[in-house]
Amino acid sequence: MSPRPAIFISAVSCELRSARQQVANTLTFLGYDSDWQEIFGTEAGDLRAMLRRRIDSCKGLVQLVGKCYGAEPPAADDQFGRVSYTQYEALYASSKGKRVWYLFLDECFPTDSHEPEEAEKQELQRAYRDRLKADAHLYHSLGTREGLENSVLRLRDDLTRLRRGVKRWAASVAILLLVSVGLSLWLLQSQHQANQQQQQANQRLDALQQRLDKLQEGVNSFAEVQNKVSREQPDQKSQQLEDRTYEELGKQLGLDPVALKQQLPRFAEELRKSPTATTYERANAAYVAKDYNEAERLALAAADEAQKASPPKNSEAVRAFELAGWSAEKRLDYADALVCFQNAEKLTDRARDPLEWARVQFGIGMIHYDRGQYSDAEALFREVLQERERLLGPEHADTLNTRSNLETALYYEGKYAEDEREIRALLALKEKALGFEHPDTLKARNNLGALLFAEGKYADAETEFRAVLQLKDKVLGPEHRDTLGTRNNLASTLAAQGKYAESEAQFRALIKLEEKAFGPEHPKTLDARGNLAGLLDKEGKYAEAETEEREVLKLYEKVLGPEHPDTLDTRANLAGVLLHQGRYIEAETEARQVVRLEEKVRGGEHPSTLGVRDCLAEAIAAQGKYSEAETDYRSVLTLREKALGLEHPDTLETCFNLATCLRAEGKASEARALAQRAVDGARKTLGPEHPDTKKYEQLREELFAGQG
Repeated sequence: MSPRPAIFISAVSCELRSARQQVANTLTFLGYDSDWQEIFGTEAGDLRAMLRRRIDSCKGLVQLVGKCYGAEPPAADDQFGRVSYTQYEALYASSKGKRVWYLFLDECFPTDSHEPEEAEKQELQRAYRDRLKADAHLYHSLGTREGLENSVLRLRDDLTRLRRGVKRWAASVAILLLVSVGLSLWLLQSQHQANQQQQQANQRLDALQQRLDKLQEGVNSFAEVQNKVSREQPDQKSQQLEDRTYEELGKQLGLDPVALKQQLPRFAEELRKSPTATTYERANAAYVAKDYNEAERLALAAADEAQKASPPKNSEAVRAFELAGWSAEKRLDYADALVCFQNAEKLTDRARDPLEWARVQFGIGMIHYDRGQYSDAEALFREVLQERERLLGPEHADTLNTRSNLETALYYEGKYAEDEREIRALLALKEKALGFEHPDTLKARNNLGALLFAEGKYADAETEFRAVLQLKDKVLGPEHRDTLGTRNNLASTLAAQGKYAESEAQFRALIKLEEKAFGPEHPKTLDARGNLAGLLDKEGKYAEAETEEREVLKLYEKVLGPEHPDTLDTRANLAGVLLHQGRYIEAETEARQVVRLEEKVRGGEHPSTLGVRDCLAEAIAAQGKYSEAETDYRSVLTLREKALGLEHPDTLETCFNLATCLRAEGKASEARALAQRAVDGARKTLGPEHPDTKKYEQLREELFAGQG
């Protein structure tokens, strides 16, 4: 006979086999043997007699009460009625005066993979659970494997009392065998083993406490880490952002990211209900649970508590206001988010704690960026960059992240010359700090390609995009979100060079991949669809282009709002499609509305604003209002020369349009000069075979032929 008391573990095998093994392991640490019976529901005969014998030999029973009913005897039990074998085990043990502990496993407990049971069995198990709780048995409700382990360890005192009978038996045997020296040695060894087991159990408890402390730290750091990851790679799908957040958080905490992703939300849910948790901790827990309204409410309450403390805890209040701001941003309530960050700003001091000040200023800058207020964002990013570069160094991750956001803001402002200087400096730093194939380095190279495209250097942009795409295919894989972004850019570059067939094939394949990766309403998917619509317009497929533009516009207005730059770009493209279909009055109406919004959102000299003004002038000229169109064309040409340069494709397009207008007015001499300028510039910038070059050459030939 073993001196270790046995505990029977009752559970439905298909659902809780691994949990049962965990309980057995924990009982072993505490100095107990475990017993159970595998029941699969396919055995012939009745197993109840065998179960009674095995339970009779045990000192107590631990039942894991899950959602599954399990197999049942061939006939109802005379004493207990219709019950499953698992239910019978606990009921029989209780009827024999055995100590029974019920461990209730709630909805979020990780079970083994199993087939769902029929509705009748589910209802029988639900009724059993309700009866147990109503009968006021000792039970514990658990949601995690850590909680299960802790609950078994907490039964140590109860289990110890079960040893008394075993100890009495051991004492009798000792009297009978007192003459045996071997028994004394055995007793000493047993005591040594018991001490070791107790020490191991204590170590296990310490390890569990450390793990709980790390989970607490993870909850409080989650919002900050997610925001950091989000800014490093914008436009991530929510699932991708969540995975990267847990990956980064796991590195910080020294925990497995997969396990952390399972455990942290459950821990956060328990923390939200804990009466001992602080308001700030519960706010962070609500953020982890994606209850952003509640997270903001609690964060603001925590900020108020910190400010009212004596003395005021300003740093804690700043953190709480930041959490409230990021929670509001998650709800896309940018105005509310800005107020939260501005409240945090009032409590910071650049001289006292420049890094805290920079962190809050960066948050304000990101809210401006999210709202499309790129000029305001740029100004703040420059200030933050100055402090972070001074205190952290130029190669620190936070410094590089700030510089990256600065160059992106410059790009969207249309400040291409400044942006090129900034992005080339950033690329050099990233190549030095991270290496040539690091994803962040490749992101900077991709942005350089986008800038070259915006500057009209299409051949250079294509070369850059193809090189980046080759590296991303190798490092990230062909279906990675960043790889797809570069494919989109390459397809746009092909279209800009007149390689329409290749570009259209690329776009259509890309859209299918992005709908799968991001979803049909994600801005990246909509961007690809908008680019396809623009290409269809260039190919002369106007009806198809208009349908695509209107569908994309409707989704942009829903997702981003009517004044977001991407929404305005789509409306501008729609005006162009209407113009090309000869629907001049509709095109003029649409273009005028977009111009007013562009001037409000981006400013009168922004390249996008000038593009819509050029389209408006073309619509006016098409209606025979040449004098008005000429005035608009001259204004746009001057501003494009200033913003983009004399040989930029957009500048040359305005030269061509103005030349066409002047010809209609009979001003042939100036028209010929502008047409020649357009041809020369296009041959140099776009190449002699580009469709726009040929279009400009045709106008020039017509004008010079008319001269003769």
